[in-house]
Amino acid sequence: MFSAISMTLGQLNDPPIRRVIGKTLGLAILGYVVFVVLVYVLIGWISGLSGWLEGLAQFGGVLAAMFIAWFIFPAAAAAIAGIFADEVIDAVEAKHYPGLPPARPVPMLAAVVDGLKLAAIALVVNVVALPLLVIPPVYVLFTWVVNGWLLGREYFEMVALRRVDRATALELRRRHNRTFTIAGVMIAVCLTIPFVNLVAPVLGAAFMVHVAQNVLNHKRIATQAVKPLA
Repeated sequence: MFSAISMTLGQLNDPPIRRVIGKTLGLAILGYVVFVVLVYVLIGWISGLSGWLEGLAQFGGVLAAMFIAWFIFPAAAAAIAGIFADEVIDAVEAKHYPGLPPARPVPMLAAVVDGLKLAAIALVVNVVALPLLVIPPVYVLFTWVVNGWLLGREYFEMVALRRVDRATALELRRRHNRTFTIAGVMIAVCLTIPFVNLVAPVLGAAFMVHVAQNVLNHKRIATQAVKPLA
């Protein structure tokens, strides 16, 4: 894990990774601004208020929108990063695993669906967890563990399905569930740290390449070991 973290951080300045971070941040921030502005306009339109009452309602609505957006922002960033995950994975594999054969093609539609699925999962979990805010330590622990399990699973599949079929990926995920959950919790923790959460989805994709390759390498070695002698 520590070597995976080191390699991930060491590649942050690579042009392909910087490009994905830029696109992820740009689209996520744009979505954030559009959401807040839309709330502001809608409150003014449907409230029926005028003057300072309208301004007060809009101000309160914007504050509420910013609060809500703070919780859904990681989900939005995860969705966008999922769309661009192939670019991150390609960059990491090209630098650290140049001997790998060409990856299995992942259709753009599948990448979009994976990104939306990841966002939906993260959004549902974080909305369900909101009542736990009354007990902050429990809320934080719950979101870290549950999001960690979900993120570990989804990020691993994004990486592994480029190299193995879905059945093999599911088998590996079940067999190494603890490893991927720990990796997912680390990503989930990053998603709760202000400013770090802006790039956490990209970091998560790069980090999971190293974790997944370690598991896939063990599988290759085990497969070669059981091959019958010619």
